[in-house]
Amino acid sequence: MTMSTHKPCRRSLLSISLGLAAAGFACSPAAAGERAVLPATATEDYTLLLQTSINQADTGQLTPYVVRQQTLFASPQNLRQLGLTLPAEFGGQALVPLPALSGVSIDYDAALQQINLQVPLSMLERPATHRDLRRMDSPRPDPVQRSAGGVFNYDLHARHAGDDTSLSSFSELRLFGLGSGIGSTTLAHVFGSGRTHSTRLDSSWQVDWRDAMVSLSVGDSVTAAHEWTRALRLGGVRMSRNFSLQPYRLTTPPASFAGAAILPLTVDLYIDGIRQSSQQLPPGRFQLDSSPSLNGAGQARLVVTDITGQSQTLDFALYGTPELLQAGLADWSLELGAIRRDYGLHSFAYGNHPVASGSLRYGLHDSLTLQAHAEGSRGIRQAGAGAVLLLGRRGGVLSGSLAGSHATGLSGHQHGLGYQWSARRFSVSASSLRRSAGYRDVAAVHEQATMPRRSEQAFAGFGTAAGQFSLSYVAQHHPELPRSRYAGVNWSHALSNNAYLSVNVNRDLSDNRGDSAFAYWSQPLDRHTSRSASLRHGRNGNQLSLEANRAASTPAALGWRAQISGGEQQRGLRAEINQRALRGQWSAGIEHDRAEASYTQAYASGSGALAWIGGRMHTLPRVDDAFVLVSTAGVGEVPVLLDNRSVGSTNKHGQLVVSQLSAWQRNQLSIDPQHLPADMQLDSTSAEVVPETRRGVQVVFPMRRRLALHFGVRDRDGQWLPAGSRISVQAPGHLPTSSVVGHEGKVYLLDPPPQSRLHFEAGQCSAHLPTAPASEGRINLEDVICE
Repeated sequence: MTMSTHKPCRRSLLSISLGLAAAGFACSPAAAGERAVLPATATEDYTLLLQTSINQADTGQLTPYVVRQQTLFASPQNLRQLGLTLPAEFGGQALVPLPALSGVSIDYDAALQQINLQVPLSMLERPATHRDLRRMDSPRPDPVQRSAGGVFNYDLHARHAGDDTSLSSFSELRLFGLGSGIGSTTLAHVFGSGRTHSTRLDSSWQVDWRDAMVSLSVGDSVTAAHEWTRALRLGGVRMSRNFSLQPYRLTTPPASFAGAAILPLTVDLYIDGIRQSSQQLPPGRFQLDSSPSLNGAGQARLVVTDITGQSQTLDFALYGTPELLQAGLADWSLELGAIRRDYGLHSFAYGNHPVASGSLRYGLHDSLTLQAHAEGSRGIRQAGAGAVLLLGRRGGVLSGSLAGSHATGLSGHQHGLGYQWSARRFSVSASSLRRSAGYRDVAAVHEQATMPRRSEQAFAGFGTAAGQFSLSYVAQHHPELPRSRYAGVNWSHALSNNAYLSVNVNRDLSDNRGDSAFAYWSQPLDRHTSRSASLRHGRNGNQLSLEANRAASTPAALGWRAQISGGEQQRGLRAEINQRALRGQWSAGIEHDRAEASYTQAYASGSGALAWIGGRMHTLPRVDDAFVLVSTAGVGEVPVLLDNRSVGSTNKHGQLVVSQLSAWQRNQLSIDPQHLPADMQLDSTSAEVVPETRRGVQVVFPMRRRLALHFGVRDRDGQWLPAGSRISVQAPGHLPTSSVVGHEGKVYLLDPPPQSRLHFEAGQCSAHLPTAPASEGRINLEDVICE
């Protein structure tokens, strides 16, 4: 059966709505009333069940069509199931003649029993195709990989000059896997000069709830703060939103792109020239949501290509800032406790009065984020509100705040205003914060921490072919102190041969004696060696320094640094060697100064960690976040890779601790099997690890040595069996397995069952498999005679 059809439209009707931007393609559809004629081979109605496509996109449906008087009909219900909307005059009919639909053309393939209906955009009633390009699927930790253990981080520093010797250290003890939380404490120690002093810095126990993105901390913490508030060190309880528990969830407002198309199309999204995604979309309305990694103004480009090859490019502006939250998203923190006093000097000095504090950010709209803060203690109450507003698509960010306080006998207010705009080659920002004489916060009342009455900041930076330029201005006015004002100019430029030069000049507008200037030049000589020079001018005179250094190329290699300096303040030499090894890092050096008080001192420092996990103590570099114990089932010298980057090899116990993991993120661990014996069996060579914050996990790569037998087979005449002969290995209680004879009658069998009998296809002979002297490894047996 054949049908005369209208030629399908060779261009797509495309409209993309991006703010005020719109564009489109157009074509001439079939005229209303044209008929698709079928040959007059039947006088009665009959039904065709056809695979249906709409605008070249397969619907995946077999739809019944009625052929009546050489014309195709379909029921309104079936057409609606295809995602089509019908004009009102056809809604009540039992069957709709397809050629009567305005703008519809029909392409029927009798051989394939397929039909394509080319319809105008107004008839596509299907829901809009929504593609969220933001990566929202935060992975979950594998309970099997969790482990209990502890970490002890340490930093040591020793100095000797004349008769004076001192030793200082900083340490952190962290426990995990004991319950649902993680506990840690940090200590500082000083020995020498006739005194010994140890100070506890911070101690806390933290519990995280990943799904709610909430953390609870008991112990020492720092309160949350906005740009217009001050943070406090407290000992007590803190509960807060923690977005780091779902790092793949983007918190900034998305950039949405909506449009519609008649034909299937491919949409490529570029941000500042970098392709972010490529999406294949069916006909109809669509929406793409993306959160570009922008901090400032950027340029987005959509390249839309339909199946006929027709393409269109649309450019539009974007502006991104981390200060804005998505609409409906909240970031908050609540704290209750006592002020930590004399931090770093006393271990358990806390205030006598309880302090409560709370902060909030809420995305009211994608372009407007509201802020709030309140804190209080005995004799002081303070509260305020603020907002961050995105001006248009790329007009920059405007921020403002207003706060008030009431202390014993004092009341006051604070107001602030700020603006910032940044792009690739130009950025500008300015802010002002002013307080009345009676304004106070908790730190001002209980810790006598003074607050400036006025603070102003301004910055402008721009890039040219001659380098990067920036201008800055900072001013503060404290009560009963002279007003301080500083202005600065900075220039930097990349020179030939990878050299770099920067010049910074600061002017004290209140006191010329505070003027300073600094120039710095550096140049790499190879991948690990560089040289540099700096010149400093300030209140204490001029200072010139020349330096050369080389970083260690491998963990076993040594690095070094040499410096010579001269000027009114310092004239001396410094030489140092250092090493960054798999078990930590250390450095040692000597310094000699010939200034007014000549002295020579020697110093040494080291840092690393001890980790208890998997029943063993391990030495490694500092562990500031998550880490993993990799086990290869007792097999040593197995190379381990993290995200395709080599991080070391397992020790003689088949273990290696890797400390550069990212918490709550996908970390791809793998082992390199190329260095393993051929008879080693591996279940897998890679594993995905999702560790929790500051915890250790274990990953085991099961492996075992297989029994590999290698022998030759001869026939009764002593000749090698022909290469390619099939072998059937049979043993009681085991399913038969097969193998093939190689050249010169060689046979290679892996893990054959004991008491196996070999049946050979060539010559229709068989033989008993000799008993292997061991249960694993590669074993060469005597030749076997096939009889």
